[in-house]
Parts: sequence; structure tokens; C-alpha cells
Amino acid sequence: MKARVDIVEVTPRDGLQDVKPWVDTATKMELIQRLVEAHATWIEVTAFVSPVLVPQMADAEDVMAQLPEGAAEWIGLIPNLRGYERARRVRTRHLTYVVSASPRHQQDNVRRPLSTSLQEFGQLAARQDGPALRGAISCAFGSPYAEEVIHPQTVAAIARQYRDYGAAEVVLADTVGAATPDVVRTIVAKVQDALGGLPVAVHFHDRLRQGRENVREALALGVRRFEAALAGLGGCPFAPQAPGNLNTIRLATWLDEWGYETGLDLFRLEATEKWLGQVLALLPQG
Repeated sequence: MKARVDIVEVTPRDGLQDVKPWVDTATKMELIQRLVEAHATWIEVTAFVSPVLVPQMADAEDVMAQLPEGAAEWIGLIPNLRGYERARRVRTRHLTYVVSASPRHQQDNVRRPLSTSLQEFGQLAARQDGPALRGAISCAFGSPYAEEVIHPQTVAAIARQYRDYGAAEVVLADTVGAATPDVVRTIVAKVQDALGGLPVAVHFHDRLRQGRENVREALALGVRRFEAALAGLGGCPFAPQAPGNLNTIRLATWLDEWGYETGLDLFRLEATEKWLGQVLALLPQG
């Protein structure tokens, strides 16, 4: 029997958030339904963020409210208490709370110090009957800014605080595609040591064309959850030259080649990727 690896499909959120023409809610819901039909079981569907700063996510409540109960595990992204409260009103069950290992990116992305964000995460995690909170660390493998160095100890310390506050898992995001196998080995191992058994997920990009080797390195360290998007879409609006995400189909194909089971229907994913490309190409570009 093949070992199981989960792919968290992030196309509806991360894949679309940087698209400039408006993608209407009905199209987003069709995309999500197509992903469900391709047997995606974990889908990041939206972000409860400022509609002024990220206009593509302005319909977060509408998207979450229309999702069929039990079809998949739905995830929303939040940067703060305001996002948490919005997500609670539409009964979101899983939330990814995001901070950054880069001080400059932390300020650009969530507009406050890391310590403030982590304290708030602790307050939210302590609430009774709330959503399961995943703790994400942006720029975990490198900074968008040449003058910044991301130290493994810094990433591990953030992960440890997430653990202490009660995170369900910690997500290490390679926001600017800086990861190499050596960096992955060092960062993931230190984070695992800090977490003491709490699950680690990774979110890679493939700017340096080392995505395959980075995935293999993470697998060798025991990581069994990866985030990816169709066609490699996505990128952070607040990180200079952030590349697209690791391609879901490419990732699933590698995992199958290496003897892992994802449960995804690659034929349906390929059809969905083609459909989405056509949809995006027809959007008004003005």
C-alpha cells in the first residue's frame, strides 16, 4: 500500500489573489467544484483580507457561505482578528494565520510587528469552539530583500511559539522561491525539532527550478503535506517578484512516480487547468 501525501490545493486563494481582472464568485465556485470532482480533499478557498489591498478576495464571505458541507476540508487565510471574525461569521472550520520571518515583509504584508501578530494568534487559539488554526510562516526559506538574511533559528522560534499557542500545524512558505535542498533540509529539520511532533506542511515555489529536489528533501524529512496551485499560478502581492506556486499536477506526478498516493484525479485536474487558463485569458485586461 502506498504512503499517503496530502496536497492542499490553493488555486482559489493563492492562485487567484494576484490576478488583476475580477474573477466573479460564480467562476470561483465552479473552480472549487471542479477541484472537488478531481478528489481534492483540502482546498484553500479564499482569504479574509482587506478588499482594498487584495481586491480579488473581496467576496470571501460569499465564497465560503456557498461551499457544500462535507465535500472537502475548506481553508480560509487570515492575517488578523478582523479576518478571524469575518471567517467565524460564515462558520469557517480551518484557518491559516499568516506571519513572516522577514521583518520587512511582515510589515508590508500584515502591517504590524511579528510579536503583535503572534500574541494575537495566541489569543485567537485560546478561544473556545473556534476554527482549527494553522500557523503559516511566510519567507521561511529566504527574504525578498537582499539586505535581510532569514536565520533558521528565527523560523524555528516562530514555529515554537505557534506550537505553544496551540496551532494545529505549521506551514513553511517559500514566498519568493528562494529554497534549495540544503536550505530545506536545514530549516525543516530545525522546525521539526522545535515542534516536537506537531505536523509541518510546506508551500514551495519553483523559481530556481529546484522544486522537485526541494519536495524530495522535505519528503525525506517526513513532511506529508504540500501546498500547490494549478498551472503554477499565484504569488504574494506584497513581496517583490514573488513567483507562482508549485504546480499541482507536476507535484502529484512526482509523488506518484516516487510511490506516494495523493488520491487526486490527474485527468480531471488537467481538464480543470485547461478550463481555468481559458477563463483567465478571456477576462478583460483593461
